[in-house]
Amino acid sequence: MRNGFRTGIFNSRGVHWVDPTGKPEKELADEYKQKAEEVENAGYQRFAVTLRGIAESYELDAKRIIDEREGEPSE
Repeated sequence: MRNGFRTGIFNSRGVHWVDPTGKPEKELADEYKQKAEEVENAGYQRFAVTLRGIAESYELDAKRIIDEREGEPSE
């Protein structure tokens, strides 16, 4: 069930423009870290782990985007 929730979160973002700074992904990571903290404080540790996994995934996406941009040849 948590895997389905995770997939739904990623799919709900839909089509989006990739910002070469990775800022939107970093903001989403921060948002899901905060949600994980709130959920864990409410007593839902396993769900908090899922939310932290989503945050980590967005952080890795931001890093990948930044790394790809740095690897592009300059004009």
